[in-house]
Amino acid sequence: MDWQIIAIWLIGGATLFWFSRSEQRQKFAALAEKARFFALDPAYRHRPTAPVSSQQSYVPTGLSQSDRVFLEAIAKNARAND
Repeated sequence: MDWQIIAIWLIGGATLFWFSRSEQRQKFAALAEKARFFALDPAYRHRPTAPVSSQQSYVPTGLSQSDRVFLEAIAKNARAND
């Protein structure tokens, strides 16, 4: 009778081990299929970024009218104080 209980435990353990291993293989197969889809599908392929256009460098356009008047007033005050 002891060997029958041991046999039942061995058969049950082997069945659980086989089942869990099979489930794990199915999960890995599904994951590999998803990875293959995302790796090969054209919608998910890497697209290089567009070339960066060279930005125009800042070109000063001169002083505004209010800046010019302000600087002229400072210059007149400096000449008057000298």
